[in-house]
Amino acid sequence: MKIIPIRRCVLSVLTACTLAVHPLSLDAEETPDPFQAAVQAAKAQDFAQAADLFEVLAQAGDHDAQFNFAVLLKSGKGRPQHFAQALEWALLAQLGGVARASTLSADLIDIVQPAALREIEGRIQERMQDRLARGDRDAVMPYVQLTREVLQKPDLEEAYLWTLLGSALGLPDAAAERDDIAGELEIKTIAKVQDAARDMFVEEKLAERFAVPPADS
Repeated sequence: MKIIPIRRCVLSVLTACTLAVHPLSLDAEETPDPFQAAVQAAKAQDFAQAADLFEVLAQAGDHDAQFNFAVLLKSGKGRPQHFAQALEWALLAQLGGVARASTLSADLIDIVQPAALREIEGRIQERMQDRLARGDRDAVMPYVQLTREVLQKPDLEEAYLWTLLGSALGLPDAAAERDDIAGELEIKTIAKVQDAARDMFVEEKLAERFAVPPADS
């Protein structure tokens, strides 16, 4: 099986991939890494334990764990096979930047009922909006991706709104994405959304909400 020379790996088949030793794991005094424990459980064919560990990490927002949990759910290892649940975690991993998650999501979308897919999209949208409400800067561009590319019925106005806000907040790639989306919108729509972004930025004090945490001294 191909060795992935990074700290953490994601499951590409039904067993765990080989991974580089995590430096912290060399010290017996250190707290064990739960991700590494999950990988080791999968390598030992203890898929129930692996699923339990990956689920906890997935719920906490670990995108690699979300992908791995989706793989286990799709294959029915450690948990009963469940395509809709696997798709939800795969989409979250995709939005978190796990490259292989997009292929997994595409495969699962074809075998999930439309009604279930709508429910999944609704839950993911609520999850992302909750992160935005808490001022999570890392949620802005994934939310743009969700509304522009992932939803079955894209919401370009919402995507454009958050690229306007993201650019004002100095987020990487926000300006380029903003200009790209603007090319798909009518002039009157651009003006309307720009007005909304201007008002929202001031009235909701987004500069304060999304302020970069001070560096540790």
